[in-house]
Formats: sequence, C-alpha cells, structure tokens
Amino acid sequence: MGKGNALAAAATLGIVALFVVPGVAAAGNPGVCKSNKMCIYNDNDFSGLIDIPRDPGGGIRTVSSKDNDKMDSWENRTSSRGSWYYDANGGGDCVRMTENSEDNNINVFDSDELTSWRTDRGCS
Repeated sequence: MGKGNALAAAATLGIVALFVVPGVAAAGNPGVCKSNKMCIYNDNDFSGLIDIPRDPGGGIRTVSSKDNDKMDSWENRTSSRGSWYYDANGGGDCVRMTENSEDNNINVFDSDELTSWRTDRGCS
C-alpha cells in the first residue's frame, strides 16, 4: 500500500470512528460485569465496582454510606431496563440505564449523585 493509500485508509477509519453509536454495550468491563448483569462503578471507564453485579428483575437497592454519591460509570448487559436515583429507596431524580447499553463517563450533572438503583424497570 502506497503512502497516499495508507493516509486515505487512516482518514476513513477516523471518520468511521466518529459515527460509532454511543451507549451500545460492547467494551465495558466484561471481566466484572458478565452477560445478563447490571453494574455500577465508582470511577469513569468501568473502574471501582460499587455494590455487586446484579441480575435483571431486582428491586430498589440503596448503596452503602461509603458508596453513596460516588458513581461515575455503569453497564447494563441485560435486555431489561434499569435505573438509578439521586436519593435512597428510589427517591429523587431518576436516570435510565437502557437495556444493552453502558455509560463510561456520566455527564457532569449526574456525576457522583447515585444513592439507589434498581434492575427491574426504568424510571417509569
């Protein structure tokens, strides 16, 4: 492959990378968050597991006081909707964890706000 072709191929790959759909579970941390589990993490990029990986169909769970207001990434490797809340027992603002998706760096407004979460439905 000539130098011009190599540059064109690299540029094409760069453009393709711009159009990858965010929120689709692919990379994440499969060593921790196995198939058909939901996981929440202390840090960006699926680091520092909070609580335990949970199965779909679980109700509300309030995290421990040491983990309160510390979540910065999550994974939902299930076909069920999950959600997390600003307050204990599913109170306060609710944020969806869409089925088969992930967020490796939640937005600045939601960062470090999780107090409880559920794996049995979304925010409805």
